[in-house]
Amino acid sequence: MSSPTWTRSFSSRCLEPIPRRVHGSSTGTARRWTTFADDRAAPFVHCSHSLVIGAAWSWRLLLVGVTVYAAVRVLVLLSLVVIPLVAALLLAALLRPVAQLLQRRLTGPLSALATLLLATVVLGSLGYLIGLRFTRELPSLIGQLVGTVRRLRAVLSAGGPGRLQLDQIEGSVINWLQRNRSQAGDYLTTGAGYLLEFATLTVLTLFITFFLLYDGERIWCWLLTPLPARQSHRVDLAGRAAWGTITGYVRGTAVIAAIHGVVIGFVVYLLGVPLALPLGVLVFIGSFIPFIGALVAGGLAVLVTFGTHGWLAALILFGVLIAESQLEVHLLQPVIVGRYVRLHPLSIGLSFAVGTVRAGIVGAIVAVPTAAVIHQAWPAIRGQDRDHRTRQKDQGVR
Repeated sequence: MSSPTWTRSFSSRCLEPIPRRVHGSSTGTARRWTTFADDRAAPFVHCSHSLVIGAAWSWRLLLVGVTVYAAVRVLVLLSLVVIPLVAALLLAALLRPVAQLLQRRLTGPLSALATLLLATVVLGSLGYLIGLRFTRELPSLIGQLVGTVRRLRAVLSAGGPGRLQLDQIEGSVINWLQRNRSQAGDYLTTGAGYLLEFATLTVLTLFITFFLLYDGERIWCWLLTPLPARQSHRVDLAGRAAWGTITGYVRGTAVIAAIHGVVIGFVVYLLGVPLALPLGVLVFIGSFIPFIGALVAGGLAVLVTFGTHGWLAALILFGVLIAESQLEVHLLQPVIVGRYVRLHPLSIGLSFAVGTVRAGIVGAIVAVPTAAVIHQAWPAIRGQDRDHRTRQKDQGVR
């Protein structure tokens, strides 16, 4: 015979009252038989609510992380296509006003072609002037730099730890040259490969830019065609907001870079330093890299100034460079670019750091606009259409 205690325990466990509801109201209880599977599942059912929520979020975040990692790996494998595409988007955003102006006189693809030709002529002419000025002033610059190096060597060779450190540097340089002398052919081959890759990227960038200027609106509509109507509307709003952000960021950055280049070039010219125009253009190009681009290019100008005109002129140029960087941070960036890149400074810094670590100079250039694009496009993807239309009107997105 079974034990009465076991029977009562079994009955109380397997015959459990459950509420009976009719039209949403409880009218009594009924009994149902539970199984031993229910008992075995009971410890999992009675887990804490926070643990259940954490587990649910964990596997979702893990899935998102794996997806993002796979996407990044695919982009790295297709870098020869992705880099020209990103460069073409930035270039098209910069040249779009010129193309729209030429469309009043030229029709069809002629306006896009004329825009690219005009940009090529301007850049080519600027490069020719820089090269001509560089070849003319290079002998004088070399002579002044040699004189400065000799003076520094005389000071350091006077005795003390400076002489020992100078001898160590010279020995290290000579040893490195001797070790790598046999690899000069490999370096030339590698340089030729990089040059060929750069030429390929340039041609592909110009090709994509031409079609973005000529048929960008139609290409975008074609990309939206496979999507359902509601999703197509959201993606369209997100894409146009992203394009407005890219356009504002690129044009604002170009204006700030032009200010940097003109100011530094003018100060270098007033100080009588050779290569004022090349140094100004170098600062202009470097200013497209956030935070450090203008400082690095300006630092090179400071070194050239120190080598040709001594420490006083270099100190003056360094002071101008620091003042200009502070002006950019506190005035130019908030006024010119801030209305398009609505990000916290911490977000901008972290985006720049991640992009630089993962992709070098290319990542440093595209990290901040990418973060701004995601920040502006995400509300439309989530369906916040009304607020997003208001933001687009504020930014002047058409």
